[in-house]
Formats: sequence, structure tokens, C-alpha cells
Amino acid sequence: MEKKISLRSISKIYKMYNSSTDQLKEALSLTGKSYHTDFCALKDISFDLSQGTILGIMGRNGAGKSTLLKIITGVLKPSSGSLEVKGKISSLLELGAGFNMEYNGLDNIYFYGMLMKLTHKQVEERVKDIIEFAEIGDYIYQPVKTYSSGMFARLAFSCAINVDPDILIVDEILSVGDIRFQAKCFNKFKEFKEKGVTIIYVGHDVGLMKSFCDDAIWLHNGQIVDRGNPAEVAAKYVEFMYLDEGTEFTTYNRNSMDNSKKSEKQIVGNAEGENKEQKKEVSNSLYKKAITHWGIAPGIIKKVCLRNSKKEEIDYFDPSETVEIQFDLEFSELVDFDNLSIAFSIKNKEGTDIIVKTTYDEGISLVNNQSKKYQIIFKLKTLLAVGEYYLVAAVENRSEVNPIYYEYIEGVKYFKVFTNKKIFGKVDLPTQITINEVEK
Repeated sequence: MEKKISLRSISKIYKMYNSSTDQLKEALSLTGKSYHTDFCALKDISFDLSQGTILGIMGRNGAGKSTLLKIITGVLKPSSGSLEVKGKISSLLELGAGFNMEYNGLDNIYFYGMLMKLTHKQVEERVKDIIEFAEIGDYIYQPVKTYSSGMFARLAFSCAINVDPDILIVDEILSVGDIRFQAKCFNKFKEFKEKGVTIIYVGHDVGLMKSFCDDAIWLHNGQIVDRGNPAEVAAKYVEFMYLDEGTEFTTYNRNSMDNSKKSEKQIVGNAEGENKEQKKEVSNSLYKKAITHWGIAPGIIKKVCLRNSKKEEIDYFDPSETVEIQFDLEFSELVDFDNLSIAFSIKNKEGTDIIVKTTYDEGISLVNNQSKKYQIIFKLKTLLAVGEYYLVAAVENRSEVNPIYYEYIEGVKYFKVFTNKKIFGKVDLPTQITINEVEK
């Protein structure tokens, strides 16, 4: 596919002054004395994006996401590096961008079209479609400064998608819309992808990233930490958010993958915002193919097995077949048995949770015995559609609203489901169908 966006060693450096006086002193200095410090918002960013690809960009606030998008759209110029963009870009970087708050909605449609270099006639041809998609009724004749954030988002998005873009860039603006509007937007994204439009989507919803995007980039402190399959990148990002020393989750530990199989460096930030490198080199993980493995007490899960009704270990099965997911566990003194939960999740290749079960939510408690060794068996028919899946295993403390993880292993097992029956959804639930003849 044709490359629509190419970035090579893009960096963006801002001069930071303690006061406007320092900025004036530096400007008037005859000796060239510096009164500023450099802040590197982006450092050596390089990647290509092909036609028709949906790229998700994730990262904490301040990671450099918005700066990167503004450079791609031409709002900002990079301090160094080169950028090549092929085609018309339409962007929704923030509410208010490209709109005049004093104009009414209709006037802003023409104003936005002018910014996108459309003729008056071309805008006229699109006005009806823009108004219909926005669904704001007679508010189209009212000043946009009177709009709610949801109404504003509807109109802004409707304008952006109706200028026939080659590249669409969307920052978290869609989070302000209601569920119906969001569904319409994502259906439009799918239409665009089929037409070969390239889309860059930025947000904090990693579940959406995994299910919606083809490719993903994780930014941290202005650098690309990881890029690749959205499910894997999102899993590492979630792990980082728990393990980062700059967050409240300071007690979590990694149980890393075998270094001989995967040698990986990750850039993480400490509490002072400085960069440091941590290399995954602990080789005691029992799960060599795990995407991530971490928690406040990793090592509780000794073994996870996927078995059929004959107690044979399996990695493929029919959706109507009864299977067992067996946990072998050994607890430490750290565990709070009153709030203990054993959990599994079955995810598809995109990283979407399809089936989730926990002992806590099923009302099953574990008694603290002397050996602290347990075997937990979940028995079920998955009723999954044909496809490839992986298993997440977790030991949780449910004393808080959000679980605290003693141990979390994403990708503890991988398996396939096969059947000759056509299943068009995610699962094939048993359904009773009744047909009644009605007399005239």
C-alpha cells in the first residue's frame, strides 16, 4: 500500500523561560547569553503509515501525543527531522479548532470548508449531508458558543468527514458524544477504511484501541516505547501504568519473560520525570509466551491448564465442548483471603474480553488453610465463534472498587476454536425459538 505519512527523526524542542523578562533579556543579549532551558516534547520519532491503516496512539497526558498530531497536520513545525504527507488531511484535534465561536453552525460549515480549500460550490454540495449527520436541528442557525460540548462535537466531526479526506486525524473529541453518535462515528470510520482513508486515533480507551485499530504506538516522554499489534502494545501500556514509579501503584512488580527469548528495553519515567532504561531480564517466569506478567506478589500462580472432559491438555476445541481452566496456586502471607478473587478472561486476537469469570463475583470464597495451596477449576462451554483466542489469568484483591492485582498474566495460554456451524457473532448462545401460526 502507498505510504501516506512518513516521519524521520522528528523532534520538537520548546524554549522554557521563567518569566517574560528572561525571554526579552535573551532576545536583546549582545553576548548570546541563554536565559532558557530546553524542553524536549518529542525526540527522534520515526514511522511510516500506509494507506487505509487505522493507527492508535496511546500514552499518558504529557507524553507528546497532541504535539505529534499538530506536527503531522502542519499546525506546528518540528525542531528537526523530516515529514512527508501525501493527500488531504482533515483533523479533529480539539473542540473549537477551525471554528469561529461567534458564527452560527451554518456559517461555520462554510468557514471550515474554506479552511479545507473547498470552493463555495463544493461546500454547498455537502451542506445537507453535514447537517443531517450532525443532528443538531435548528441549533444549526444559533452561534456555536451556545452549543453544548456534545453538539459541538457532532458538528465538528460532521464537517471533518464530509470534505473527502485522504487522512483523518481524531484526538479524544469523540469522548464527549453520546453512544449513538459514537456508534455513527465508528461506522463512518469503517466506511473510510474500505475507501482507503488513513486514520490516526488518539485516546485513553485501550479497549477501543485493541478492537478498532490495525496498528498502535505507545508514546512516553516524547519517545516511542513500543509499536505493533494493538492488543500487545495496549497490554504493555496497562502494565506500565500500574508499574510506573510516578503513579500511585508503587508496589507492583514485573515477573519478566525469558531474556533469551525476548530482550526488550522499555523507557519509563520516575517520579521526577527523568528517563531511565529497564531491561526485562528476570528469567523465572513460567510463562514464556506471556504478553505481560506483573502484580504486587507475582509467583502465586504456579500452573494454568486448559483441559477437555477427558482431563487431556488441549489447545483447540469445539465451542460446544465442555472445557476446564485449572489454576494451581500457592499463596503468601500477603494475601487477604476475605477479599480474594481468582479470575480468568478469554480474549480474541484484538484483545477484547469475550468471557470473564471470577470467584468473587460468583460468590465463591477460599478458606485460609495451613498449606496455602489450592487448585481452582472453572468448567464451562465457551460457545465461541471460530477463531484464535488467548487466556488471561489473575489473582485479585477486591477490597476496592478497582481490583488490586496480586498477579496478572496476559497470554498464559493460547488456543483455537473450530466448528462447521456458521457463527456470525462473537459467541453462539443457546436460544429457544418458537414458531406460532396465527390464524386470520
